[in-house]
Amino acid sequence: MNKRLKVKPIGGLGEIGKNMTVLEYGRNLIIIDCGVMFPENDLLGIDLVLPDFDYIVKNKHRLRGIVLTHGHMDHIGGLPYLLKRVNAPVYGTDLTLGMVRRHLEEAGLQDQVTLERIDDKKTIHLGPFQVSPFAVAHSIPASVGLVIDTPVGAVVHTGDYKLDETPAGGRTTDLKRLRELTPNGVLALLADSTNADRPGRTPTEQLVTSALDVLFAEAKAGRIIIATFSSVLARFQEIVHLAEKHHRKIAMTGRSLIQNTELAQELGYLTIPTGMLVDIAANVPESELVILSTGSQGEPNSALNRMARGEHRDVQVHAGDTVIISGGAIEGNEEHVGRMLNNLFGRGANVVYGAMATVHVSGHGSREDMRIMLETVNPRFLIPVHGETRHLHLHSRLAQNSGMKADHVFILENGGAWASDGQTAWLEESVQIKDVYVDGSLVGQIGDLVVQDRTRLSQNGFVLCYVPVDKQRKLAGEVRLISQGFLQMDMSNGLMEKAKHNLKQTLKKNGCRHHDSIRKNLQDFFYTQTQSRPVILPHVVRV
Repeated sequence: MNKRLKVKPIGGLGEIGKNMTVLEYGRNLIIIDCGVMFPENDLLGIDLVLPDFDYIVKNKHRLRGIVLTHGHMDHIGGLPYLLKRVNAPVYGTDLTLGMVRRHLEEAGLQDQVTLERIDDKKTIHLGPFQVSPFAVAHSIPASVGLVIDTPVGAVVHTGDYKLDETPAGGRTTDLKRLRELTPNGVLALLADSTNADRPGRTPTEQLVTSALDVLFAEAKAGRIIIATFSSVLARFQEIVHLAEKHHRKIAMTGRSLIQNTELAQELGYLTIPTGMLVDIAANVPESELVILSTGSQGEPNSALNRMARGEHRDVQVHAGDTVIISGGAIEGNEEHVGRMLNNLFGRGANVVYGAMATVHVSGHGSREDMRIMLETVNPRFLIPVHGETRHLHLHSRLAQNSGMKADHVFILENGGAWASDGQTAWLEESVQIKDVYVDGSLVGQIGDLVVQDRTRLSQNGFVLCYVPVDKQRKLAGEVRLISQGFLQMDMSNGLMEKAKHNLKQTLKKNGCRHHDSIRKNLQDFFYTQTQSRPVILPHVVRV
């Protein structure tokens, strides 16, 4: 049987986050990225969502390496969890590996993993795969796309990119090198779909710099507090230039922000003049201070949200402060961000966010950027990646409107399997994939049923039912009901007494042999009386 290339997305399709793709040829496989996804509001108590690593672990003897496109958590955050289960070298640019190293140290894995530096001028050989990075403009420095030469043709993986001719940091998407790396054409393009519903080109980062310059000039009397993603390091450099221009010092608050800034300075991606960086508690006149903070997404424990609630140890927001939210709200975070904005306004601050000024632009290309990428690569086949289902379909339509045949575009789901012999392409049997939840130190032990129970508890509370029985499993005392989050016991107007009486009648008639009968009896009773379904926790005790 002829050898064929297989592409299997493990995460990142039909969702924003946990990006991870497997390429296979013969007895060899490589992984592109290994990210996490932050939980949506309905995943109560869940800290992170991981890709399902079972397929990788099952085939770990075939794994030749893990190649990273950039240092955002949705592309590297899953590595510590994977590398506890498999042993493979990790390839990335210097800044990306610096961020990975920090996460590995926190997991105690720093001495167990080989990290190999790559840049956009080298080619690495991983079994039958030759991987050549090319520079891309994104919201974090040292980002790359990948040209992966295989025995049946070249595959291009764009990573996250935009076509910004004047990006912060000066690193543009190198379409010239991309063309040079693919002289024999491209078999398949795996392309970022995040902004497939946005027309035109994604605005240049220079618009943000210009808007911030105006806000700096207007904020004459008070502090300027800027919240953005801790990895938007190129934007930090522009803020440093503006602070210098407007004669202000810079202080920072937020652990990830401070760590990323130190790493960027060490690697030469960020230059801060001597004496400009001061401690957050330093005695600096408010009209001469810029505070950089985490928390643009309204995360409950972030530095800016603690300021908004008046709980930050060193910064109390007040009238005269200008607070700039330099980060667009990620889908699902709007409620958190809105609550934080209201609290900041309530403290008298002048708050500026995306609806009011261009203080943030996306790091992902919009429809015209995507069309230009398609035209540049001119692939035989397209696999839209990195996006929710609507983004993948819109990317597919864009390609077809640009002249690509409909049967040459493949919309996959996580676990899907695309295969090609270099001439044709088809779908093979999917890999079974599930989301893996991280809750504190628990990884994978929390399943959908537990999450459903948490949702029900959050909505309707629970009722603990204590039933004493004798040796014959007959009722041997008084039934007790204890409610939390459902009804206030002293305000239930006798409902609990009615529930106990109803249950006792049933138990005397049928006995107490099954927890399920107790649960059903109370669930039916409470729903009939209240149209609510509290979680029922039966506790049968022999006395």
